[in-house]
This record gives sequence, structure tokens and C-alpha cells, in this order.
Amino acid sequence: MKKAIRVLLVWAVWSTAGAQITLIRDIQYTTSPTGDSPLKDQIVTISGVVTGEIYAFKNSYYYVQDANAPWSGIKVYDKTHFAAQGDRVTLTGTVAEYKGVTEITAVTAFTVDSIATNWIQPMAVTTGEIATTGANAEAYEGCLVRVGPAAITNPNLGYGEWQIDDGSGPCRVDDEAKYYFLQAQYGSVQSVTGILDFANGDTKIEPRLANDVIEEGPYTRIQRIQQVRYSDLLKTPTQNAKDKSYMNGDTVTVRGIVTMPTGLCYAGAGIKFTFAAPEGGPWSGLLSYHADSTAYGSLYEGDEIVMTGYISEYTTAPSNMTEFFITSPIDIINFGQPLPKVDSIKTGDLRWPTTAEQWGTCMVKVGNAKVTYLTPQYELFEIDDGSGGVLVDDESDSIRNYPDPPLKSTFESMQGWVYHHYGYYTDSTAYKLEPLYRTQMVLGAAPLTVKNTTRNLAAATAAQSVIVTTTLDPAANVGSAKVFYKVNDGAYAALPMTLSNGVYRAEIPAQALGSVVNYYIEATDQGGQKTYDPPDQTLANHTYLVLEGNPTLAQVQKTYWPSGDSPFQNFKVTVEGVVTADSLFYAKYGAYPIQDAAGAWNGVFILGQVPNSLHRGDRVRVTGRVEDHNAAYLYKWEGNTQIIADTTIVLAKAQELPAVVTVTTNDLKSKSTLAEQYEGVLVQVRNATLTAVNSYDVTINDGSGECLLDGDAFIGRDQDPNPNFYINRAAKVLIVAGDTIKIGEQIKMVQGVFLYSFGSHKIEIRDLRDIGTTTGVFNAVVAQPLHFALEQNYPNPFNPETRLYFQIPEPQNVQLVIYNIRGHIVRNLVDNRLDAGDHIVNWDGRDNHGNPAPTGVYIYRIKAGDHMAARKMTLVK
Repeated sequence: MKKAIRVLLVWAVWSTAGAQITLIRDIQYTTSPTGDSPLKDQIVTISGVVTGEIYAFKNSYYYVQDANAPWSGIKVYDKTHFAAQGDRVTLTGTVAEYKGVTEITAVTAFTVDSIATNWIQPMAVTTGEIATTGANAEAYEGCLVRVGPAAITNPNLGYGEWQIDDGSGPCRVDDEAKYYFLQAQYGSVQSVTGILDFANGDTKIEPRLANDVIEEGPYTRIQRIQQVRYSDLLKTPTQNAKDKSYMNGDTVTVRGIVTMPTGLCYAGAGIKFTFAAPEGGPWSGLLSYHADSTAYGSLYEGDEIVMTGYISEYTTAPSNMTEFFITSPIDIINFGQPLPKVDSIKTGDLRWPTTAEQWGTCMVKVGNAKVTYLTPQYELFEIDDGSGGVLVDDESDSIRNYPDPPLKSTFESMQGWVYHHYGYYTDSTAYKLEPLYRTQMVLGAAPLTVKNTTRNLAAATAAQSVIVTTTLDPAANVGSAKVFYKVNDGAYAALPMTLSNGVYRAEIPAQALGSVVNYYIEATDQGGQKTYDPPDQTLANHTYLVLEGNPTLAQVQKTYWPSGDSPFQNFKVTVEGVVTADSLFYAKYGAYPIQDAAGAWNGVFILGQVPNSLHRGDRVRVTGRVEDHNAAYLYKWEGNTQIIADTTIVLAKAQELPAVVTVTTNDLKSKSTLAEQYEGVLVQVRNATLTAVNSYDVTINDGSGECLLDGDAFIGRDQDPNPNFYINRAAKVLIVAGDTIKIGEQIKMVQGVFLYSFGSHKIEIRDLRDIGTTTGVFNAVVAQPLHFALEQNYPNPFNPETRLYFQIPEPQNVQLVIYNIRGHIVRNLVDNRLDAGDHIVNWDGRDNHGNPAPTGVYIYRIKAGDHMAARKMTLVK
């Protein structure tokens, strides 16, 4: 037989790039009683496929095989060259014998020739023939083999080794690589795949990763679903699909412990939860999502579940999230079970796929991490324990509206699950830490908190000084406080702040008319730690203007810092302007845009005590508070300068509107430095091409860069079929006045009100005339919702009030009732007939008797015609 095999494999020796290639069989094959290679101590060049990559074996050695046959694999002890499993390599080194195993050492030349198109497949063998004294143990040394099914005859031989037997005799399995299998919990395996090695007097199979050990029984280990090779993680930042599960698309049955309950974290209109293997650890977590929010019922932490479904990858470029989609109902087999252990890691472990991917969906804990950044676009803040920063996100309802901790304050510990979701590899923001509850965010000893910073004047005249006040906490730990101010582009001057009645104050001297005064607070505790307000003075200062009379809209709107607010933030002003949109805009956004001149900075939005029947061309005088961070409309309006009106007086009607300013689409993209100045302003772009049809808006580009275009202020829900402005994402077209605009086609002119809402800047058209189209039935256009919907309240959790959103497709009798968690009626909010459309109802957190409702979870339930729906919300005090 040996002779026959030798004849079949006689590729002899050939020349490649000037090197003589030696077959691995010629190195390994021996009839010597010692088992030593006939080429021992000789320098050879081999060419083959990597079957066990160096990353799996402690970055010390790897395995190469050049044929699917015995004697064709070899161990290469080489810490300096790196190749991935499946790479075809050519290398030169010295044949050596080390404690009974033949290997190549002292590698002097190494090349990765290509990625193999046909990987070496494992050879089926029996446990008996490859055991230490087995007939073929020497022949399969260094080769990729597979055994099974086999019984686990000894789960603990010591040093991580265990024993299996397929009936032909026992052999050992070792744990040089990490494959996350608890053999003591199983009686047998379906199969074990790995490299056959020899060490410490025994042969043993070395699995390379979790998927090399196929467990017995109906359940698939979560680690088998999740673990991917280190070499693929290295490629992930440039080849985004490399971190996808090797079981993507497979249907499996899994068993695990719920670690994040249903209904807690954001899932759009759907539902999601996380679960994990009971033992926890790397690769042990998985997320399950369903578009139907009723698909799962209620799942709670500690529920032990069994479910069948398929594996899929949810991609939010560049991130890939392995998810589980059920194909049959979830079976809760137990509850109140211990949660999997939570591993302590470094914040820097979550910055790059090679260290972060293993923790995806797992619960982890970090400690002694300082707050290093407070204003990421979508997340709460960044923390860093010295190993690199990670963003802390608020997927959980329980930590929405979490207050900004002081910059440089330290979290003693923070626990959460790891979400591979959006972000970028270039700045290490693709992985986020997602705490579930505030109790998982333990803030340690912190520097002073600076709060309630204000001044006595919204703006000063040339004769007025300005008194700045602030509160420092804890008061007993205050060392000193100062105001640093500068006038226009001058240098900062420092003023000491003095304590009076618990408030620190300083007086900035009067300045010349037209001056812009910027200032910030520096507070030092008794230990020398400093806190600033605003936290980063390179991004923002407090600002006021020196002027006579009421401000213009540009003076209210213009900001002087990259992250700065209006100089009139939280102060009352009186302004005048012309309304530039109609009641359809108000119906969608609860606000009107006004301008007092054309062009940049000359527009704001008015909310609050504003008539809902204003018209384009109405000149109004508005008195109210300026707000850049309206808590009642945070996601809808965050970033827009607004005036929350106390009074709105119509001075004249049918006034000429300010001229529309022509800009480029690049000026209006969300990351443009110019976008801020056009908020609330009528803008126009010309000859723009439709480049993308998104879920809720479309993307246009005039050749300078992309910006967004939306029709909600005109139609109400432009993603629902209608003839006037319909975003048909499925067909990738935009319908305008019955005409179909396809991707790549040009729109001659688009204009509208520029605003920031729902996370992005966009042009909001007001009617068909804003997109170069006119129609004889313009005045009959009505925004008609096409379906019944109850939205999630906002904010949530809330205190003291929240808003409830719903839509009805036709005039209907509507009941909206709030219950406590026990099902008792707390408040009847609506019980009458309403018109079709979007509706917003405010709940002030009080019951039917006017008493404040206690902290807790509440259910709000709506009945509109034959439709019913319910949602939960949380009142926190």
C-alpha cells in the first residue's frame, strides 16, 4: 500500500522560482523505529496550503499540507511569518525533530503565493488509528483529520485535554487553540476536526476554532455560529463581509439564557432581544430580531429558551451584525436562571474587529474609565480606561436622556452588551457599549459639576456690564472658580468668581456696541481637578452680543463656535419675520419657519403659542424663549434654532417672501460647515441628479456633493403611495406630480425650507411649485395618512411629561387611555371624533384627579374605529 501511495504522489521534485520544492511526504514518510524524518537537519523548500493558521496557535506555529493524503502535512515553528488558513505558501526552512514531532524551523524564506481555490479537506480517520499507539498515527501527523461520531470517554485528562472513542480505541483532543466547547456537559460528539499533533508523548487532535467540534444533540452552540478566524477579522476593515458567520443562512436550533429582555432596546417597529450560552465568554452572545413586535411575547432576563430559526447578517455599513430569525415560536423552558458571567475587558478591546468581534452581543464590563468626549452625533459619550476610547450608546429605553457626566469624570464600572452597528473602522466607532440600566453605569469620584450657568442679560448695551453666575457641586469640594472671557477675536481675560448665597458670580465689564463676547467657566476642586463649562472650549463658549434694541433673526441664529448654541440660548427675545411655509408644514412639524431677510442665518423656527392657521406671507412678531435643544422634540428638532413663543402677533398678511437663495447641494450636506447657517432659510439647488431613494427621503447631487430632499412637510408621509410626492424605495423611483424620476435622472430645480430633523439636514419642499412643477389642484392637496399607527412616545423615559403620537386614515371616534402596569385606568386623554391625519397628545404625568403619577411603567392604549394598539412608557422621577 505504501508503494502504491508513493506512486500516486510522485510529483518528485520540481523547480519553482529557482527553488527546489520538496514534497512534504518526502519529509514525513519514514520506516525508522524512531520516527525521525529522513531529511532531518536538511534545508528544504515546501509549497502547500495553510490548514492551521498561526493566529490560532499562539502566534508561534502553523500547519501546511500539500495533498489530501497521509504524510502530507507538517508543523512549521515560525513566529515571524503570518498567513491565513487557505493561503497557499512557499517557504524554506530546516527539518527538525522536537520531542518526537517532525517540524520545519528556522524559516529563511516565505511567500504567500495565492489564496487557495480548493482548500485542503479533512481526512476521515478513526480514533484508534491515530491514537498514540495507532497504526497510522505517524502517517497523519501534521495533517487535517476528522473523527466521529464518537463518545466522550474522559472529559478531563488534565491540561485541557480530553478523550473520545468511536469504537476503534480512544484518542486525545487538546486545546492549544480556542474552540469553546465544554466537553464535560456532553456525552458524545458528532465529529471533531483538527490537526493531528504529537506532544508530551501523545498524539492529539488540535481543533482550530469552535466549528471544528460538532456537539451531540439537537442544539447548536452559539460559539459555533459566532466565531470566525482571526485572519478574517484582520481583513474585515477592508473586506467588510469577512466577519460574517460561517453559518450565515443555516437553519439551526439553539438554547440559551435571555440577557436583554424584549421591549427594552430600540428595534424600530419590530422587537429584539439578546441571549447567550449559559457559560458566557467570547463568542457566546447572539441577537434575535423580528419585524413583528408581537412575534416573541415577553421575554425577561434569566429566561432559558429554545428556538429554531436561521442565521443572517444585518449590515449597517461597514458593520455586520449576526442575527437569529425564528421560524417557529420560542419555547421558554425555564425562568429565573442565573445570567451568564460578565467578562471584564478593556475599552480598547472594542475598537478593532480582532479584539471586539468576539464580544459582539455579549455582556461585558469595563472599569476605571474616564469620560473623554461628550458630543458624539448619535451616542451618549465616550469613555476610555487608558487603552482607547469606546462610545457608550443609548439603545436601551432605560438610559435615554442620560445626563452628560462631567468631562474627565471616571466611571468605576460600566456594564453593557456590545453592538456592532454603524460607525467606522477608520475612527474605531463600529462597536458600541450598550448599558441596559443606569445601575450598570457606576460613576466614581468625579471632578466638580458646573451647572445652571447663566447671566443676567440676554444681550447687553454698550453701557451695561454682564453678571455671570453658576453653581458648583459638591460645594464643599470647591477650590476656586473663574470666568474666562474675550471680546471678538481678542485674548481671554480671567475674572475670579465669588460665592454668594450658594451661587458663584463674576461681572464682565461693559463693551463697545457691536462686540461679540465669549466666555467659559473654569472650576477647580480642592484636589486640583478642573472642570469646564462648556466642557471643550475649542468647540463652544457661552456667547452674548452687545447691541441696541431687539435682535435680528441672524443675530439669534448665528453661532460662533463649531458646537456652539445661539447667543440667546434659553433667553427671551422679540423678533419679527415673514412666515415662509403653510399649515401643512405646521401639521408635520408643529412649527413654522420665518425669515426677516434672504440668505444665510436669516431664518428660525417658531413653536409654542403659535396659531396653527398661519399662511405664507404673514408678517409676525414673536416673543419667546430661544432653544437649540428642545427636549419635547429632541430627535425631531435637535440642532435647529427655535423660538418657543409665548405670544405670536400677525402684523400683516400677503407680504413678499424673502428671496430664495441659490446654493449647491454640497453646501447643504449634513457634514458641511455651511449647513448650519441655512437652517430655517429658503434655499434652492438647480440641475440636481437623483442619486438614491432612501426609506424616508431621497438623495440629490448637483455635482458638488450630496444632500437630502424630503416631502413630509407637503404630503405628511411621502413613503406612502400618492401621486404628488411619493418615495417608492422598493422601485427606487421618486414620483412627482404623476411623473416618475429614476435614479440618474435630473431635476431642473428644487427649493424649500432647509432644516435639521431626525438626524440629518434636508430640504423640505412645501408644495409642487418647489420642485419645478405646478398643478391646477394645488390648493386641494391634503396630507392623508394611509394607515393606522400608534408610535412610541417621546421622550421615554420621561419626566414630567411626554408626547403620544398616532395616525388615523379617516375621521374616526378615538379613545386614548393610560393604564398603570396593573391595568387600572390612570388618565383618559382622548374620547372624541378626530380628523384623519397625524395627531400628538401631551400627557403631563398626572391622573384623572390631577395628582402626579408615581414612577413606574405605564401602558397607553388607543382604539380608533376597529383598530386597537398599545405601547409601554416609563415615568421616572
